[in-house]
Amino acid sequence: MWRQNSNPDLLKGLIAGASTGVFWGLPFLAPQVLTGFSALEIAFGRFFFFGWVSLAFLGSVRRIWKGLAPSGRLRLLLLSASGFWAYSIALFWGIQRTDGIVSSLILGLLPITIPLFGGGRAARGLRVLPGLFMIFSGLVVLVLIPWFRQGGEIKVHDPLGTLVLVACLASWTWYAIANGNFLRAHPWISGKDLSSAMGVTSLIFMVPLLFAFSDPVEIVARPGAGGYLAVAAGLGIGSSWFANWLWNYCSGKVPHSIAGTLLVFETVFGLLYSFLFEKRWPQVHETVAIVLCLIGVVWSVVAQLERDPD
Repeated sequence: MWRQNSNPDLLKGLIAGASTGVFWGLPFLAPQVLTGFSALEIAFGRFFFFGWVSLAFLGSVRRIWKGLAPSGRLRLLLLSASGFWAYSIALFWGIQRTDGIVSSLILGLLPITIPLFGGGRAARGLRVLPGLFMIFSGLVVLVLIPWFRQGGEIKVHDPLGTLVLVACLASWTWYAIANGNFLRAHPWISGKDLSSAMGVTSLIFMVPLLFAFSDPVEIVARPGAGGYLAVAAGLGIGSSWFANWLWNYCSGKVPHSIAGTLLVFETVFGLLYSFLFEKRWPQVHETVAIVLCLIGVVWSVVAQLERDPD
């Protein structure tokens, strides 16, 4: 199977997709670092920098907008919301109500949900059920065990925050599939230009939201504003513009059934950053949950990549 599909473009796409994990693991850490700022404010900082970097390619963005039919423009706006500004607000809020570990593992289901709903034949077979069961078991251990040990050192996670993270999982699953389809349907749009279009669109939506629910002047005068700007710049330039360019390149070169599996690197780096930030090793129940989830993802990925019998 690999030899039949192997080519330079596929290899470059795989490297680009795997590299996004280094950058996409950072958003799981940002709300833990910026405790004095709301999810909306963190998201605005991210897309402020993402938007301004994208404005450097405004000519390409205008060309994309003019070249799209009304249905294509609507799809572009939906992609912007489901994968960027609305998704980020919900993600940061969910992380604040839980932590980076829970959020990393829940979004770590993307390597399964993307090919599962992306049209792959093997993903719908019974072969993925053992992997799904292990992942479900890991999440149950991670979320429910603390409720039976309240009063100790184990953190109890907010169920509403967990539900919001599940909604984020659904949102980004749709985005990943629709984004790849959009690029294939419009081959004249490069991954770099589409990334810039997402940045400009996100900034346009975020500005009125911030003025409606916060005070931009007060944000920059607030204690910790320097750290806020530094993190926002890292999220906007690294985790948004550059990482999205890498993902768009990957989406245009790699099939859904394989591209989705590369998002396991987002989970790995999200967990790594969270434990480094908390300066600790995983607790027993966290270790069990992580092992179960990662084994489940690998199991499901292998099942998805296996050739169906003739």
